[in-house]
Amino acid sequence: MKYMKDYLLILLVLFLIYIFCDKVEGFTQEEINELYENLMNDFSKIFPSGNRNAGGPQFYHHIVSLNPNREEFIKYNTFYCAVSGSPIDPKREGISDNIIVNGLDGKTYYGKYYRCCWPCSCDIMRDNLVRVEDFTISLKDGYYTHKVLTINEPCLNSDRIPSEINCFKCENNKTQNGIHTDSGRLIIGILHDVEEYTTQDIDDIKSLCESRNSTPIDELRGGMGDISLKLYSL
Repeated sequence: MKYMKDYLLILLVLFLIYIFCDKVEGFTQEEINELYENLMNDFSKIFPSGNRNAGGPQFYHHIVSLNPNREEFIKYNTFYCAVSGSPIDPKREGISDNIIVNGLDGKTYYGKYYRCCWPCSCDIMRDNLVRVEDFTISLKDGYYTHKVLTINEPCLNSDRIPSEINCFKCENNKTQNGIHTDSGRLIIGILHDVEEYTTQDIDDIKSLCESRNSTPIDELRGGMGDISLKLYSL
């Protein structure tokens, strides 16, 4: 009888471990996959031309319009690369880097950036073209303040937007299918799990980016090449 009780206790513990481990930040893997499919089903709404180059602002704008709750909002914003606009399948491995980005407040921030490939992480960190800001939005379950990645408004120079990019709806010098912070800068995506940068280790990504970020923008290859950085430089 004692052995039976011990056996049942072990089964219960194993079951609880399975339930706990199957959850990722409040979601099961099946729920995460479903959220990803929901977003991908809207791809043609977000990018009517089918061209998602540099489409981070359009993904972010669409996700906000869905009015998700906070957990869904955070998870949705791991499904695209803010630099390239490329979808990021959550079933892939190695889809994020820890990077540092300067904030408009003069501080430097350390956080997790979800990307399609490592060159996009380098582009985020290059030349202070992308900055971090606080931004507050109203979601289904209340207000949520988070750290966003922002660039100068491209539509101020719409005639100079690279021809490979056509997902920006410019009107009166402002992106209509994007969201702006109080500074007037355009949000391209989110920096996750943010803390102020002190001595956190970023040696891996720094060594990867050293060559890329010292190469003139016009000569870049790999990732988005020079397309997104030319947009950010406007």
